Amino acid sequence: MKFMRIANRIYSGIIITAIITAYGCSPVMVPLKGKYSDSPVVFTSTKSIDSIWLNLTKILSTNGLPIKNIEKKKGIILTMKAPINSVYTFEDKDGQLLEPQAWVVLTRVFNKKKEWKPKDIYGQWSIQITETEKGTTTIKVDPIVICTYFPNTFTTMETRGQSTGKLEELLERLLNNNY
Repeated sequence: MKFMRIANRIYSGIIITAIITAYGCSPVMVPLKGKYSDSPVVFTSTKSIDSIWLNLTKILSTNGLPIKNIEKKKGIILTMKAPINSVYTFEDKDGQLLEPQAWVVLTRVFNKKKEWKPKDIYGQWSIQITETEKGTTTIKVDPIVICTYFPNTFTTMETRGQSTGKLEELLERLLNNNY
């Protein structure tokens, strides 16, 4: 009997702790106000497809996006899942980027008015290259950005970041000029 009472108290304590942790750590995410594309960015180039492949692999590697896979027959380049802690930003209260040249924007997350800081931010880009008629090449850039918050030892939370379009603009500018 005494053992059952002790076990019930321990069990009750665990349940109460779990409920307090679950409700006490309910974060509030501030939605993004700016306009960001939910779909891949597509642009064209009049450069030869071989030149596009060569230049694109150079651009990605020099900008810290190592390539995981290249399938020329399918026209796909996939970058490795890489840390992008240096190229992200948040919005100010008016929806403007705090760092205008950042590649990725993240939502702000608060709990009891304390802002959580992101710990791990990873990006992976999928790029589709398609040669079309009349000597043009279409390049479709599709980023996936995952941000993980670890505000304490018991809580983790993942959110998706949004592309600001700056990396895509850089790729378009460099691929259409003499890189």
